[in-house]
Amino acid sequence: MGYTQKVVIVGAGISGLACAFRLKQLGVRYLVLEAHSRAGGVIATIRRNGYLFERGPQCPRFPAVAWHLVRELGLDKEFLAGDRKAKRYIFRSGQLQLAPFSPGRLLATGLLGRSSKFRILAEAFARTKPPSEEESLAEFVERKFGTEVLENLVDPIVSTVFFADAYKMGMQSAFPALVDWERNQGSLVRGALRARSSKRADNSNGATAEPRPNGTARSMKVTDALPSPGSFGAGMARLPERLAEEQGQQIRYSVEVESATQRNAPDGGGPAGWQIRTSEGEEITSAHLILCVPAYEAARILRQAAPTLASELESIEYAPMRGIASGYDRRQVQNPLEGFGFMVPRKEGLRTICTFWNSSLFPGRAPEGKISITSFVRNEANQGSSGSLANGSAETIEAENAAILGIAGEPEDREVWTLPRALPQYNVGHSGRVAAVNRALSTVPQLDLVGNYLQGRSIGDCVERAFRVAESVHSPIPQKRIEPAGSWRSE
Repeated sequence: MGYTQKVVIVGAGISGLACAFRLKQLGVRYLVLEAHSRAGGVIATIRRNGYLFERGPQCPRFPAVAWHLVRELGLDKEFLAGDRKAKRYIFRSGQLQLAPFSPGRLLATGLLGRSSKFRILAEAFARTKPPSEEESLAEFVERKFGTEVLENLVDPIVSTVFFADAYKMGMQSAFPALVDWERNQGSLVRGALRARSSKRADNSNGATAEPRPNGTARSMKVTDALPSPGSFGAGMARLPERLAEEQGQQIRYSVEVESATQRNAPDGGGPAGWQIRTSEGEEITSAHLILCVPAYEAARILRQAAPTLASELESIEYAPMRGIASGYDRRQVQNPLEGFGFMVPRKEGLRTICTFWNSSLFPGRAPEGKISITSFVRNEANQGSSGSLANGSAETIEAENAAILGIAGEPEDREVWTLPRALPQYNVGHSGRVAAVNRALSTVPQLDLVGNYLQGRSIGDCVERAFRVAESVHSPIPQKRIEPAGSWRSE
């Protein structure tokens, strides 16, 4: 039996759910198809034996658009704001050293020698120019600040935040603002100050609401500080779970889309929509199709209908995510675990990329008298993207944590997971690939793509793009525009 829908959304990760949420506000008929038995994509929370283990984002930031969504869903009272000033550490030469995220700590840190510190502090008074060709992040940092800054500071940070390799990550692709600042001002510091001043002027008549530690809102300008990090009392999965609740029967789970082909109008007047075929042989027709799945999945679905677009999507690289969450009795751990956690430079030769001290970040992550930590695992060159945490790798990570944090004995509970292709990589050339995707997409009517491989990987980026796509689908429809209470826009 076929179904006729105004819009079909494929994928119930944060992008697909946000898109559906906005379409519902706008009164547009839609259906969400999700291949798995649950919503949320890489956002997943395991609740077991009093422990709460996060298998995806641990403590993401909530910019204005994401915070407005939290409020509209009624989750603001469940929101737990993280401590922006929580100490971050970098493991270097057998010790945990404070990450120098302030001028004072930069001057005092043992992670850098005097010449490296001088190059950082002197950057505001220097004048450099980026090369005409896109350079990698490693090339950029070495040119501006030297190898020591790259290896001891930049590498562990980008590995933790992006699961990326600084030698592959592209500056124009991942950090276009930094390239523009250097090109236009000759200095990152001068460029940042100019951009900050300009944005303050643009927002002088408006404010946005962002979370406070007690879950209420405070008035502030977007550029006053970075967005607040946070989570929810029941874990990060509470956000997609609540979004899924809003959709009700408009989400169909365990439905894998096999292909999508364009339908022609009966009068031969061109494409009239899409015919979606599921792996069970069901055919669903829709006027508009929105793919909110990873690039490689979108490529598979579109291989027949849009081969050029599919080819461009297939070229986007992904990195694996391998994690292990462990629960211990507090008496097993010598380290006080005061702070955010620690990062490990690649040159240390450990399998651990980073370890988050979850029970120090938020309450309710472990039973009374227990602690929980989560580590992410470095991909070995000979392991490939399909490797897992089998063959003793989990025990290796726990042994590395035991040596660094003074942990005695085995964990009381453990959660291990592997996602072979989890995070898109903004490597050298990625911006060109995205431009090619957009060119090919412009030739395919009544199709949209939403995902973290396009214009930003954060939850806020995904929500903002999803809202914009939903509104673009709605705009040609002759019906009254509906704005949600507390619009997501920063006006």
